[in-house]
Parts: sequence; structure tokens; C-alpha cells
Amino acid sequence: MKTQNWALPLASAASYALLVLYLAPQLSAQSAGGLPFDLRALGYSLAEAQAYLAALTPEGTALYLGPIRLNDTVFPILFTATLCLPLRRREELWFLPALAYGIFDLAENVAVARLLRAGPDVQAGAVALASGFTQAKFAAAFLAILVALYGLWRGWRR
Repeated sequence: MKTQNWALPLASAASYALLVLYLAPQLSAQSAGGLPFDLRALGYSLAEAQAYLAALTPEGTALYLGPIRLNDTVFPILFTATLCLPLRRREELWFLPALAYGIFDLAENVAVARLLRAGPDVQAGAVALASGFTQAKFAAAFLAILVALYGLWRGWRR
């Protein structure tokens, strides 16, 4: 892999590290240790969303809607591009799972922001939409990672 090809993976890793190592602990402290919506791979119910939103402090909501949302907008763009790197010379549509991941993650961010603004009085439809995007994001990411690994393996075999 050429030197310039390391820029995207390193930027993705740095963005993820910022989320996980710096911002997530702050959010956890502002939500009585609750797991953020973005990390609930199996989704969440209306009752679970209401409980999380009730536990989230105003400072936690500001953190989630501010620095976390900004970084969680940058990360999926970088990660989507990173997942496409091993596939760039393939003429098939192998990049589609990565693209789906990026779209679902960005859509999830919009839906979660709506939940945060609504607070504990959030509507069931809004929760179902956000939860569906979260589940779709994780499914697409899993598939995209498998396809990217396949692309790396094929490139290595050549």
C-alpha cells in the first residue's frame, strides 16, 4: 500500500479514537452510564430511548448534539472512504455496502438528533426510525468490512 493510502485509515482511526476514548466517557458520565443510541447494534425500544433521554443531563445533550455529532459526521465519511480503498480497482459494485454504511450512519445522526431535541417525550415513530438506521448501519458496516477484507486479500494474492 502506498504511503498516501495510509492517510484515510489513519484519519478514520484518529476520529474513532476521539469518539471512543475522549468523548464517549464524557457522555457516559452525563447519562448515568447509559449506552448512547449510536452504539446499540440491536436497536432500542421506545421505553429504552425514553429512559436514556431522561437520564441524559442538559450538558450531555449539548455534548451529544455538539462535539459528538460533529465528529460522528466526519467519522462515517472517512470510514466509508477507507472501506472503499481496497476496492478502488475493481469494476464491480463492491463499494455499495460501504456506501450504504455511510448513508445509514449519517441518517442515524439526523434521527438521533431529533430524539435528543424531543427529550423523554419522544414519539414511538421517531425512535423506530432512529433505531432502524442504527441496526442498518451495523449490518452494512459488517458487510462492508467483510468485502473490504476480501478486496485486501485479493490484492495481496496478486
